[in-house]
Amino acid sequence: MTEAKFYLFDMDHTLIQADCDVTWKQFVVAHKLAPETALAEADRFFDDYNAGKLDIEAFHEFQFREFAGNTVERMAELAELHFREFIADRLYPEAVKLIGELRAAGLPVGILTSTNSVIATPVAQAFGIDLVLGTQLELRDGRYTGRIAGVYGVGPGKVEIAAAELKQRGFTLAELAYYGDSINDRYILEACGFPYTVNPSASLRALAERLYWPILSWKREAEK
Repeated sequence: MTEAKFYLFDMDHTLIQADCDVTWKQFVVAHKLAPETALAEADRFFDDYNAGKLDIEAFHEFQFREFAGNTVERMAELAELHFREFIADRLYPEAVKLIGELRAAGLPVGILTSTNSVIATPVAQAFGIDLVLGTQLELRDGRYTGRIAGVYGVGPGKVEIAAAELKQRGFTLAELAYYGDSINDRYILEACGFPYTVNPSASLRALAERLYWPILSWKREAEK
């Protein structure tokens, strides 16, 4: 039986029991970097994302508000603090184990997420992952502009990002295993050779059952 040669993972609710776009807003409100009204906005955008009807331009303006005008160094510090306070205890043990096994076997492993790479990087580091793909933020004179650079890492954008990275490394989508939880991941799951769903949303579960994709249930120790 043919096996995957390259492994990419969604991050939120796949590797961790959290959505970092939501917890980021909780973090900035807790540190008084944003008003409390941001929490309700974050929840609304998260619901729209899960429903596959996200207003991307409005979301970007909201989500990257704290980045605009700030330096790389400052935002890296905040992203690390966000990880320690909101994410560090939410890693799925099954994800830690699988990624450890893949890395020990010498297989290439990465994260491909719609969350911006600044916030995703500390999460990747916790798993021992060097490759972070997805939404990149625009820089000008060493400061973030509050806009994205390149392809937005959601829906079909994930396919475009993955295909470009794989081609550069001498792999194909047919050799890729992808793990995701959201209906927005259906495009990359349909495009890759080895699709896996993790804690899938109701709509993705229905699709996975129809297409006979593996359905994995990963939980934190506190949930077992």
